[in-house]
Amino acid sequence: MTCSMEKTIMTLVETSIVRWLLLKMIHKAAGQFRHQNFPYYDQLTSIYAKDRATGKDA
Repeated sequence: MTCSMEKTIMTLVETSIVRWLLLKMIHKAAGQFRHQNFPYYDQLTSIYAKDRATGKDA
């Protein structure tokens, strides 16, 4: 792994942690979800991820 790639990964990890801490400060109850599984994530993304209804009659 190159030094540049390592720096990028560390920046992303640090940003993720900082964003989580900020969210937790704003929404106190969010802390309970930090390490929770989302059991139906794959099924829900297959339903909702690709197609979106848009426009006037959506």
